Amino acid sequence: MQTTGKALLLTSFLALMPIVATYAKGDGEGPRLLRWGRQLLSYIDTLALKGVDRDYIGVPERPWQVVVRGNTNRASLDMSSTINDNDIFAYIEGEIDCDYHIRSGQESYVGVWGGYRGYGLGYSRAVGAASGGSLLTLGMTGSHYGLNLRHHHFLTDEIEVHDRGTIMGNTVDTTATERLASPVHVRSVIVDAYYMFNGRRFSYSAAYDQSAYQLRSAGSFMVGAMYYYANIDYADPQNDEPIFLMDDIGQLRQWQFSLGAGYAYNYVPRRGVLVSAMLMPMLTAYNRLQTYRYNSVLKQFYLKQSDIGIVDLIEMDEAGKTIWPDEKRHKTSEMSRMTLNFNARASVTWNIGERAYLNAYGQLYNFRFRHDNNRGALTEWFVNAALGLRF
Repeated sequence: MQTTGKALLLTSFLALMPIVATYAKGDGEGPRLLRWGRQLLSYIDTLALKGVDRDYIGVPERPWQVVVRGNTNRASLDMSSTINDNDIFAYIEGEIDCDYHIRSGQESYVGVWGGYRGYGLGYSRAVGAASGGSLLTLGMTGSHYGLNLRHHHFLTDEIEVHDRGTIMGNTVDTTATERLASPVHVRSVIVDAYYMFNGRRFSYSAAYDQSAYQLRSAGSFMVGAMYYYANIDYADPQNDEPIFLMDDIGQLRQWQFSLGAGYAYNYVPRRGVLVSAMLMPMLTAYNRLQTYRYNSVLKQFYLKQSDIGIVDLIEMDEAGKTIWPDEKRHKTSEMSRMTLNFNARASVTWNIGERAYLNAYGQLYNFRFRHDNNRGALTEWFVNAALGLRF
């Protein structure tokens, strides 16, 4: 979704909130759309209260929320590839291992979230950074469940390269930090859903969207499911060397679906204050990887036997056609090997009376993949600080 579309969606949502709120408690018939809106809000109210112990969980009288958010985010992508001497170089003995560590840098985001009893939408943009990063979040929570969507996009040109191998009888083991001529575009979508077995006394909403109060300390075993999608693209002619060293891969897309079980605990040290933590190991049940490989002038120069003449290679290089798709080597694979990932969260909330609250929470994701000569992992963490108002 483009940035303009995200901003328009959120703006429309926030603009409609006061209108719906005005008619939410009305007794008249009103327009049909608003009648449907009242019915929907009434159903959400039912879900928020369904099956809870009111000695442990309270529900705010003011159901609408507007939240100003500040966010610190960091993502890192680790990719490794092995090049055998039989493939390309005549003077490499054994094989060369290339490790690329790509960092997003520590980015700061500012944005807004709006919703009704934990059902809401938020959008944030990176500030003070050249990455142009953006975050789109969607949340839905009830007394026994939670559902979150997070869309993150960032660009980065900083990579750390580690090469190991034997060249002309000499052992090579070097690490260097480099800048890519053209940045890597990383786009990820994460959808996670939870079910709390002790939803009667434990509130996920109280910790992560403040649409409920945790009145007494309680914990809960929980099960969860997570969908993950990532598109990592650095297929630019200026990046011909890293593409060449990464087994000709210039772009990869990954889909994962994971199931897990874990535990969460809400600690209430005093009235209005909540400390929460959750840890859930997850086993990947579905793992699909699509790789886009590229031929290059650089590779043809190094080939033992190139199909392209040296004069043609020089002309292609001068014309800027340094890479081109290698359609025969594009692959889409379903990897049967199970992968262990994890999802961890922690939160601190201070309710300032009935109308306002402060919250800070952090989350850590880790996703790994392995296919042919390539291995990798995407790790992302963020810390979110928020000032919320209820009305």
